[in-house]
Amino acid sequence: MSPDQLDDLLQKGIEAAEKGYIHSAQVFLGQVAEQRKTPELNSYLAYCLAKGQGRNHSAAKICRESIKREPGNSLHYLILGRILLLSGDKGKAIDAFRRGLRSEPNPLIIDEFKKLGLRKPAIIKSLKRNHPINRVLGKILGLIGFR
Repeated sequence: MSPDQLDDLLQKGIEAAEKGYIHSAQVFLGQVAEQRKTPELNSYLAYCLAKGQGRNHSAAKICRESIKREPGNSLHYLILGRILLLSGDKGKAIDAFRRGLRSEPNPLIIDEFKKLGLRKPAIIKSLKRNHPINRVLGKILGLIGFR
């Protein structure tokens, strides 16, 4: 297969994965993986592994290896964050997204943050967010429209 055909298949696989067509993405990316291995390809294959087969732990491990090979590529952090969200670890996913934004700006990471939603700051900053006073004040201010 020519390099142009491989690039085309890679692009089709990435588009399919981004749209949620995991089986199609696995087929396209698998064909590319037979010819060449790149950290980007490994990350997307890991995402397909997590999303399609539920093997989140091994998928996260593959993404972390890709991050070691290309620490400046925010795509790996994006995919790692998505895998961590699939496994239910929202805190670690947010950390991965933040590390990705620190390495380089990525609009897909910003979209993930928008999907997660932003929390408003605590009313009384010296208290923890889940302190009863902050919770009650937040609800009251929300009801009267000041929050």
